[in-house]
Amino acid sequence: MGARKKEASPVELSALLMDAVCTPTERELSALSELAGHLGMEVNLLESELMFLRAFAVDFAIALTLGQSSERQAVLARINSHWQRLDREVGADLLEDLQDRLALYGEAVSSELSDSTGLSGLVARVFAQCVPGKHQGEDLSLLGGSMFAAFFAEIVNLFEEVEIILIPGENDDEEFAAN
Repeated sequence: MGARKKEASPVELSALLMDAVCTPTERELSALSELAGHLGMEVNLLESELMFLRAFAVDFAIALTLGQSSERQAVLARINSHWQRLDREVGADLLEDLQDRLALYGEAVSSELSDSTGLSGLVARVFAQCVPGKHQGEDLSLLGGSMFAAFFAEIVNLFEEVEIILIPGENDDEEFAAN
């Protein structure tokens, strides 16, 4: 008999996912500083693009693991609320940039699934193209591909271990069109 899944609400899951998307680890920050120095670029550019990459990994993992379920709609509605709040606080067209990146990554993975580089390679290529300036694309591709693969696997694993518990009426008042 398998282990019992942990229970979580869409509110809990979305808060956890947003923290994972928006807060890089100390180890990641150290590696990014080193890479940014090597490439001669500002570390905040890499941090921003990696945040969008992680957001896509979450979006894609949710689509694959939750399908067209009410749980998916509830989690996405909560995540969207978090992004809207951040956009109001931070400004700088955060939501517009996020939607642009989600569309770019989504187009890449849906149009070229038969590509020999695999999913991580497709995402890596888009990541390297999104980083502004003239930098070493191979280093950026390696970073983007490895970060996507690791983060995506963690998110898929999370959804396999968690049972999403909807509170009655939770999904009734918020309609959100999934990406």
